[in-house]
Amino acid sequence: MLANIMQVLSQAIRERHCIAIRYHDQRQVRVVEPHAVYSSDRGELVLDGYQTRGFSSSGRPTPFWRPFRLKRIAAITVLRENFEPRVAEGFSSSRLKYRNGCLAIVQDKRPAFQYPTQQTDMGPFLPDDRRR
Repeated sequence: MLANIMQVLSQAIRERHCIAIRYHDQRQVRVVEPHAVYSSDRGELVLDGYQTRGFSSSGRPTPFWRPFRLKRIAAITVLRENFEPRVAEGFSSSRLKYRNGCLAIVQDKRPAFQYPTQQTDMGPFLPDDRRR
C-alpha cells in the first residue's frame, strides 16, 4: 500500500495536482497541495502539504501547512485541480529537512526575482502634458 501511495504522490507532485486524502482512521476527506515527500529524522516517510480545505482534527481553519506521515494515509485520489508552489506561504526546496532524504519535491521554474525588462521613466509619473 505504501508503494502505491508513494507512486501516486510522486505523480501528483510532478504534475502539480491537488490530492484528496483520508488520514489515519478518519472518514473525512482533506484536500492537499503536495509539495514534498521526504524521510524524517526518525526514518518515516512524510508528506509536506498545504491543506486548502476539508477536515482538520485540530479544528484549525484552512489553509495551512501540515506534515502527513505516509503510513497513516488510508486513501488517496489525485484531483484535476492544479496548484502553484506556495513560495509566498513559506515553501522552499532548500530546507534542511529535505536534504537528507527527499524522494519527491515540487519544482518552481519561475525565478525568485525578475528584473524589469526596460524602464523608460525614472521617478514619479508626470501628467501627459508635462512629459517630453
